[in-house]
Amino acid sequence: MIHWSARRPAVVWATCAALLLAGSVAFTRLPLASRTTVELPRLQVSVSWPGAAAELVEMYLTSPMEAVIQSVRGVRKTSSESNEGGASIRIDLEPDTDVQLARLNIMERLEVIRPEFPSGASSPQLSNYAPEELEEAPLLRYGVTGPYTPGALGRIVRDEIEPRVSAVPGVASASSYNPAEIGVAVTYNAQQLRQIGISPQALSTALAGSRRVQALGEEAQGASERRVVLRDEPGALEELADLPVVGPGGRVYRLGEFASIRLDEDDRGYFNRINGQTAVSLSISRLPGADAIKTAAAVRELMSGLNASLPPGIQLRVQNDESVDLQKQLDELMLRGAIAFAAVMFVLALALRNVKSVTLVMGSAAVAIAGTALGLYLLDIPANLLTLAGLGMGVGILVQNGLVVVERLRSVPDTVEGRAQAGRRILPAVFGSTLTTAVVLFPFLYLQGNARAAFIPFAAAFALALGWSVLSAVIMIPALGAGHGMHGAGWPRMRAAYGRTVGRIVRWRWVTIVLTTVVLGVLAWGFVKKVPKSSFYGFGFGERTTLSANLSFPRGSDPESLDRGMREFEEIVVGVPGVEQVTTQGRPEGAFMQVVFEKEAGLGPLPYEMQEALTQRALLIGGAQVSVQGRGPGFYGGGGGGGISSYRVKILGYSFSGVEQLAKDLQRRLERIPRVRSVDINAGSFFRRERAITVVLEPDRAALARNGLTAADFANAVAREVRGPVGAQRLDIGGEEIEVTLKSAGTRERQLADLRNALLPNDAGTPIRIGDVARVEEREGLSSISREDQQYVRIVSYEFRGPPKLAERTHKAFMASITVPAGYWVGDDEFAWGADDSGKGLWLVFGIGVVLVILSVAMVFDSVWASAMVFLSLPLALAGVVAAFWIAKASFSREAAVGVILVVGLSVNQAILLVDAALEKRRNRMARAGATGKPQLDVADVVEAAEDRSGMIVLVTLTTIASLIPLAVGTDSDSLFGAIALATTGGTIAGTIGALFILPALLGGTRTAPPVPPPAPAPAPA
Repeated sequence: MIHWSARRPAVVWATCAALLLAGSVAFTRLPLASRTTVELPRLQVSVSWPGAAAELVEMYLTSPMEAVIQSVRGVRKTSSESNEGGASIRIDLEPDTDVQLARLNIMERLEVIRPEFPSGASSPQLSNYAPEELEEAPLLRYGVTGPYTPGALGRIVRDEIEPRVSAVPGVASASSYNPAEIGVAVTYNAQQLRQIGISPQALSTALAGSRRVQALGEEAQGASERRVVLRDEPGALEELADLPVVGPGGRVYRLGEFASIRLDEDDRGYFNRINGQTAVSLSISRLPGADAIKTAAAVRELMSGLNASLPPGIQLRVQNDESVDLQKQLDELMLRGAIAFAAVMFVLALALRNVKSVTLVMGSAAVAIAGTALGLYLLDIPANLLTLAGLGMGVGILVQNGLVVVERLRSVPDTVEGRAQAGRRILPAVFGSTLTTAVVLFPFLYLQGNARAAFIPFAAAFALALGWSVLSAVIMIPALGAGHGMHGAGWPRMRAAYGRTVGRIVRWRWVTIVLTTVVLGVLAWGFVKKVPKSSFYGFGFGERTTLSANLSFPRGSDPESLDRGMREFEEIVVGVPGVEQVTTQGRPEGAFMQVVFEKEAGLGPLPYEMQEALTQRALLIGGAQVSVQGRGPGFYGGGGGGGISSYRVKILGYSFSGVEQLAKDLQRRLERIPRVRSVDINAGSFFRRERAITVVLEPDRAALARNGLTAADFANAVAREVRGPVGAQRLDIGGEEIEVTLKSAGTRERQLADLRNALLPNDAGTPIRIGDVARVEEREGLSSISREDQQYVRIVSYEFRGPPKLAERTHKAFMASITVPAGYWVGDDEFAWGADDSGKGLWLVFGIGVVLVILSVAMVFDSVWASAMVFLSLPLALAGVVAAFWIAKASFSREAAVGVILVVGLSVNQAILLVDAALEKRRNRMARAGATGKPQLDVADVVEAAEDRSGMIVLVTLTTIASLIPLAVGTDSDSLFGAIALATTGGTIAGTIGALFILPALLGGTRTAPPVPPPAPAPAPA
């Protein structure tokens, strides 16, 4: 193939041009997203039961569903949370389980028990689970404000905005959040009805019969047939007042005579504000294959044209636009990639000092990138910032193969045969170094959890690029290198000085080996003792600094107190320079406020100042439970000071009260530590309270029967006496479906004593108190129940303000001091970063990568000795990783561990180049000696091999570092690419030093070369 292409440069030119054009077109058509598309082996089930206490939800919904789910093959673990009014169950599957098949099996099992659900419970909803750091946020969030009530705003959004936005190409869904509902309240006076002798059930019957649309059959009229349809429904709200109600003696009354009928808007204690103004939030999500930037642009264009058709005063405000940050990050990435490309070109120009050499090397890299883009497009591999940044980091790696081939062309004649022969001879080294880099990507398939989902597209893209780089280097460069005018490498003085140094190292190799061993031991100690270890920082890009405040009052408190408390918080943060947006949402059990800071302000002291101000204000709110917490770059070690480390402790046990008591004990102990702040023993949920008060009615069936009442009559009567749309029905009034509720007057202000004294109508016409036929009492129950495999769960979170090393030592000491009773378990929880199995497979992947590298070298070179030499170079590269993190004082996170996996393949490239030259020397000596064994290299052989490949090794290292520095500068070493770049840079530099100065001492080399027999004299002519 190499010889064929070298003889046909025109064909190679045309192929490269076509590939560059196709790759450019494919790159422009790749759908871009900020995060990878995720399908983890997890599912989530959600179900609602309005008005039900957590204990009832757990007993009648959660437990039955958990029982059938755990019987499905492939289910490894279930975790549930039962709250007031609903529950959610997270299902962890075995890693090799087919997610779609398991989903179908679970849905079938849930449908079997669906008829056994209590009345009022919804059907279970099953969906794919994605953790927060991998779940793609809505593409756009709009806030709709205007001089209207929340219900009216919600109706405008649902009727006039959502349908149009959903029709935009690329939009998956448009959903609004608006808790207020507009309906019709029919309120009657119970005393007046009793005086007339009309039962409230008669009103309900009149409302239920007010809408009747029914096909009755067909009517023959001559030769034609006509369908007969009964259609009776109110055309306007006023017509409800004219509905007939039959009273005693057959007298017919109008509904409006003893019931008030009015439009009613019930927010049920919920509210939603943006920057202090009443608003309806609209979230817009994109389809998985749609381009985020183009889709967002189309939605913005539609929204700008909607203003003219909306009611006056409506304002559409963009709360969040993911495409803006994505575009900025993409532009920055392209700029950094261009700088990396230019830096690599500068290094090549400085070292090669030949225009055609630089052009051939960079051209081969460009062809490799174009081929990668085309492959991503044809294979439908999603392109996101992770894959693109990975390719940007790999610019220096992609030019290595071209650089090695160009270096070989310097030493051969500029002929077709010479260039083809040079390409063929260097092919094992090129293929070996590339294979060792590619094989470490294969074990990425064994990563678990979030790490697998995030890095599989990255590994696929990187493997494609490496494959294309081999083809472009060994085929394109020999074919297009005619007339290159390249000569042997320069820098003779440096080469001579290096040769003398290597000669001394080889002669005193035992001293070199001992010193190297000591250095490796010191670095290993430093990694264990000095380099802090941290958790997973996630795979997101452009994370913003946010501050959240949660406020709740005891059950039964004045609902207005919650609203007033949140308005006091809003006065502190709304309108402050540096604050981009303030979103406030409230519900009966609590309220939540999120403050989003501008990027620059979020990295300064402002988030800490606001956190302190909100905390101080919270102390003045009596009887409230308040939590103020920060998240994002400004709180994770930024914003001045020594940084904040967050920790979460999980408690498991079969007794809820025992778990609760253990959590309170840990809280008391943590609060005695001086640097610990914000201890929260309910960290699993925002609006969680310790206990909830439920009003329980236990009817006496015998008493009901004596008074001519059934359990259904009792339930309907009580429903009319309490707040809420229980028993509501929907009527089509004026072409619009509206919810109509029938309530007794005073339900909004009903107290417990009033409920006991409320009168129940019966057929005998004798009023009966609810308290006479049922026991009405308050009971204290659980507000939320979390379980894992039938064990109760409690999460204790806290923040440590101080250096990361001190935080880690303090946390480890605290965890080691905990002793728990039998049947309980306490350990670290990683919920804040998406608790999963991401860390479990890292060491397995690392080990598999090392084994594959050694096998690849043995396969390419067919030499156990060469494989052993490459293996000995790995500790040197890993020592460089440790030294980089120790010097930078950076935490070694799981991202850094992924970088180490890449280092395994990248750092041995330099060793492979040197070992390839040494192996060639060994073969030449064997050929000259004519022996069957493998003679040991002498000092001259080792020095000559090192000198031959030193320039190539230095150039490979310089190009790699030149591509990494533009992407790493200005990036936090604890971030995703900062950690990978730091690990790769340290490993590459250490691998280069090891290949140039330490590996020669390991290659052997006797002080005196073994004798080589002189060549046999030629036979005398006959």
